[in-house]
Amino acid sequence: MLRYFKDRPPLFFIYLTIFINIVGFGMVFPLLPFYAKHFNASESTIGFLAASFAIGQFLFSPIWGRLSDRFGRKPVILTSLAGLSVTFLVFGFAQNLLWLFVSRFLQGVFSGASLSVAQAYVADVTTKEERIKGMGNLGASLALGFIFGPAIGGFLSNITISFPFFAASLMAAVNFMSVQFLLPESLTEKREKLIIKEGFLNFNKMYQGLKGELSSLFILIFLWSFALSNNEVAVPLFGYEFLGINTTTISIFFSGMGLMSAFVQSMLVYRVAGIIGEHKTVILGIAIMAVTLLLMPFSKIALAMGFLMVGFALGSGLSRPTIGSLISKETKEGQGTTMGVSSAFESMGRILGPLLGGWIFSTFGYHSPFTFSALILFVTLIFVVRQKHFLKP
Repeated sequence: MLRYFKDRPPLFFIYLTIFINIVGFGMVFPLLPFYAKHFNASESTIGFLAASFAIGQFLFSPIWGRLSDRFGRKPVILTSLAGLSVTFLVFGFAQNLLWLFVSRFLQGVFSGASLSVAQAYVADVTTKEERIKGMGNLGASLALGFIFGPAIGGFLSNITISFPFFAASLMAAVNFMSVQFLLPESLTEKREKLIIKEGFLNFNKMYQGLKGELSSLFILIFLWSFALSNNEVAVPLFGYEFLGINTTTISIFFSGMGLMSAFVQSMLVYRVAGIIGEHKTVILGIAIMAVTLLLMPFSKIALAMGFLMVGFALGSGLSRPTIGSLISKETKEGQGTTMGVSSAFESMGRILGPLLGGWIFSTFGYHSPFTFSALILFVTLIFVVRQKHFLKP
């Protein structure tokens, strides 16, 4: 059995690593609003709790990217998995909201290494021509994790609401062992020193990125993340309070999203990009996300909402890996550094999405988080596609 795995190509193991990691994460996030309710958390507090994860990602993703350029991809991934195992355990044993916030923040810190460094890993071992397919397969691995994760978490929550968190901790520990023994290092030329003159947090690089040729792509990765994270908070609240959906059903709906996203990213996205081009594929994906978000609060039955969630996943699956591929192709910096900055923009979206989503939900009503996200996507998409750089063939 071990020999079979050792004969697999390197990308197989990075895909497997992300899959196992996201299964653990997917077991947890649909349950978060329900778990927080046990501590008498309001909708706004739940938004802050979800945002604390993204704050950790935002602050530390650039650091992980730079560390991976200096010391290699594998050590950073191992550190991430060890930290996640411990923080999931702390979350499950938490006795008050303070410990929920502390452990959720640290989960964001350690998870910040996973996807950005995995993207850098793919960029290390693929040619520019293979990049879109490699990023698509990475996204598919992530989506597959979201198929099994929420379904497993929903089932395990019938034992106790905290049990999925302990299971996620165990999965991260198992993933640590598999990476240690099976994942080869991909970085052949490491930086001679860790560059910190601009500061670890890379705010200056983010600012420069918004003024450079990659600005439209950074804006879109931020918006993609904003809409997705807003959806992850608003959907469980809307389903629970207005449609009477329980944790198991919500988890199954998120698994359906994962199934669609996995299909799109593994089988469809590179074919669509080959026909209409990568830039137009991004436009199509973001537009689908906006339309489904706009329609979602009009759902009168659970099945209608589930259908729209799957449609949302179609748009997400078309846009996310294509944006990542374009960023990695067009960057003139180290892949780890660039993907770390990209991940910081993504994390900023994950901060503002749940923060605004929880507050808007409680202040303006159940429809407002969906409508707000949809309108922001539409308006920004019109602005972005008018840029000559973004419209190039």
